[in-house]
Amino acid sequence: MTRGRLVFICLSLTTVLLVASATMLAANNRQHDDGADSLYKYISVFTDVFNLVNKAYVDELDPEALMAGAFEGAADALDPFSLYVPAEQAEKYQATLEVGRQRSGILVLKERGVAYAVAVEEGSPAALAGIETGHILSILQGKRTRQMPLYEIQSILAGSLGTEIEVERIEPRGQKEMIKFELAEYEPPAVELRVERGVGVLRLPAFHAQIAASVEASLRTLGTSDEALADLTETDKLVVDLRGVAGGDPQAAYRIAAFFAAGELGALKAREETLETFDGGDSPLWQGKVAVLVNRGTQGAAEVLAAVLKQSTGASLVGEPSFGHSGRQRLIELSNGGRLQVTDAFYTGPDREPITDGLEPDLGVRPNLDDTEDTAPDADEVLERGLKLLFGEEEVEEKAAA
Repeated sequence: MTRGRLVFICLSLTTVLLVASATMLAANNRQHDDGADSLYKYISVFTDVFNLVNKAYVDELDPEALMAGAFEGAADALDPFSLYVPAEQAEKYQATLEVGRQRSGILVLKERGVAYAVAVEEGSPAALAGIETGHILSILQGKRTRQMPLYEIQSILAGSLGTEIEVERIEPRGQKEMIKFELAEYEPPAVELRVERGVGVLRLPAFHAQIAASVEASLRTLGTSDEALADLTETDKLVVDLRGVAGGDPQAAYRIAAFFAAGELGALKAREETLETFDGGDSPLWQGKVAVLVNRGTQGAAEVLAAVLKQSTGASLVGEPSFGHSGRQRLIELSNGGRLQVTDAFYTGPDREPITDGLEPDLGVRPNLDDTEDTAPDADEVLERGLKLLFGEEEVEEKAAA
């Protein structure tokens, strides 16, 4: 039996199970059955469907492959970060997690079977090859990614140093290109503080354990006579650039948020339980006006910081809606030797609402549809809009003319 047909069967089985589960859930709600009875009914439906498919399908099936497909489908129905790893791949996936994006610089997820770049780290091999946020990765190492589970894609991109990666990328307007790059170590981008039209622009490229100290140093520099900031004239205004920054450590985001906000900053919540809370100091280091630049590649820790700045300081968000997922992933060992990676908690802003949906910008910047090369908003235009929020439109135009 072809792999394509097997994948179709697995997806079909998963769909049947989901529909059956939803039907049973509705019936249970009407009949006021308790949770235990409902669970047994779901298991009964699953067993019936599995046996019927296994016996009635035209070709003989591999029960293990069929079950693996069902497990993958169940995890995929949760969110883009949850996945099932079969036992024979568990050890390799553990090594994949340890490497992460350190050799490729790209965060890839799948939704509805489509693999795409959520974010690409500046200066990384993937970025230098031309892969950008939003690009679809349709073929990887000669295989169609639609037929590859996410753990396999991530394992390839976390391979040995020097491995040549061949990938077909599809840009937002549909242009296809086969490109190559080598997995390699690269210097992670550093926090950058520059001046645009008299305003400090703080670029945070990643969220790791050391970033808070770098941000603190940058903020303190704003109040000095540093030669690099000779053109700084607006010492009470700041642009924070979080575009294309995904993943990272949310706790680092709270540490940075404490430089801007006092009091309660947010929490880590699992269902209705609060697991941890985060608070700022009594006297924030920065107390000026802030505009935060975000886009669809702003995810995880960056969304935490953006949410805190918006809710606690009144900062304005500029750009596109963010990705909409700042959760904590847990890897669970299963009885069959496989692994289940599942989101077990979500981070919040001061409002205690889990960040499960994209943060909506106060000032949206739509893509330039007249641009034949890309559909992402122009980077300079997004910054321009941020400056307008800080200054007022007339003053920005005067500075641009000057």
